[in-house]
Amino acid sequence: MLNNQLLVAALTSTFALPAFAADAPAAPAAPYTLTSNVGFTSDYVFNGISQNYRTPALQGGFDFVHTNGLYLGTWASNISGNQYTNASMEWDIYGGYNGTLSEELTYNACLIQVVYPGGKATNDTPPAISAYKKWDTTEVVVGATWKGLNVKYTYTLTDWYGIDAVGFTPTMWADGSSTANSATADSKGSGYIEMNYSYEVADKLVVLAHAGHQKINNFDLLSYTDYKLGITKDVAGYVFGATYTTTNGTDNSLYHVKANGDDKVLSGSIVAVSVTRSF
Repeated sequence: MLNNQLLVAALTSTFALPAFAADAPAAPAAPYTLTSNVGFTSDYVFNGISQNYRTPALQGGFDFVHTNGLYLGTWASNISGNQYTNASMEWDIYGGYNGTLSEELTYNACLIQVVYPGGKATNDTPPAISAYKKWDTTEVVVGATWKGLNVKYTYTLTDWYGIDAVGFTPTMWADGSSTANSATADSKGSGYIEMNYSYEVADKLVVLAHAGHQKINNFDLLSYTDYKLGITKDVAGYVFGATYTTTNGTDNSLYHVKANGDDKVLSGSIVAVSVTRSF
């Protein structure tokens, strides 16, 4: 589940070396940039769902971007084992291409491998997830940006974060309903469509809005829509942010987790604050 800023960033800055003599030829600009980033958030919220049991997270990554548009990167965050059993970290590895159609219209295509080291479901994991199934997921992302408007679609090549219906028991839901469309369904081919808009209202002060819909293939009752409003401010290279997120996610045991005597709804309204720094 990749941070949106990492997916769509087009890092084009170059740095010139000072000349040691007036007649010395200028050093050629490197055809690539290599950057790193680190951040802290009061709640790691991805596509409307808290990923860290509504607790703080430390995050960071590296990005290699070539002037021809190709890029590679990696990013990681701590997560909660209450949701992703046997896991404490999400590790994303991705690569793709940023292209330009016009001065104001760009596009992006990306392949992402999301890894949860050691993470796998157990016999106590909510229904619709097989025991001992890994959470690891592979996704393809395509998108386009025009001025401040971005539209993006994510397609899942594997099961969507471990969800399938092997051994599924419909009566395990409180209302007796069946989540899976069939007793042998998998969630490959799930899709997330989203629209994002950002606007700089003052110097380095940006407001943003987001709407997205997650369709989990063969699991209609788990599909949901999410909305987000936020603001960011760049202060001497530190980007401070605040967001409000809400969803219409159903109150089932996939988004409503009970662990160690605690009880948290992960798809409810969430306010999160963050600070990030790139180098």
